[in-house]
Amino acid sequence: MTRFDADATAERIALVADAIAAHRDRESAFCTLEADSDPGDDPDFLPPWVQFADGTLNLDCTDEELDALSTVLSGFGAFTITSRESIEDAPGTNVRVDARADDERTGQFVDAVFREVYGLPEDFRLWAVEI
Repeated sequence: MTRFDADATAERIALVADAIAAHRDRESAFCTLEADSDPGDDPDFLPPWVQFADGTLNLDCTDEELDALSTVLSGFGAFTITSRESIEDAPGTNVRVDARADDERTGQFVDAVFREVYGLPEDFRLWAVEI
């Protein structure tokens, strides 16, 4: 893999597909994709992220984001929630989504998650931070 970020839809989808392929080729534990976001003045801010491993996407969502995730899932039939885990005192829910799709379709889904679930603008920058 020679590039690790992208800020246009088609490029982000290709970045996700390439990161998943590199993860698979390297037989790594998982790959992590992270949005470039402005933390403002919040010292506890964590940028939105999605991890992929063994055909499963892992992400954290607030209750509002869970509702948006359900809407996104309705447009991607090959993706289904397999588990939700809420930890006491945690601000959200960890969600695992089974991805029965090729790498490009997974890239489309991941891009939709960042835009529609996390509410990022059309031109947000996505980084492959761990492969």
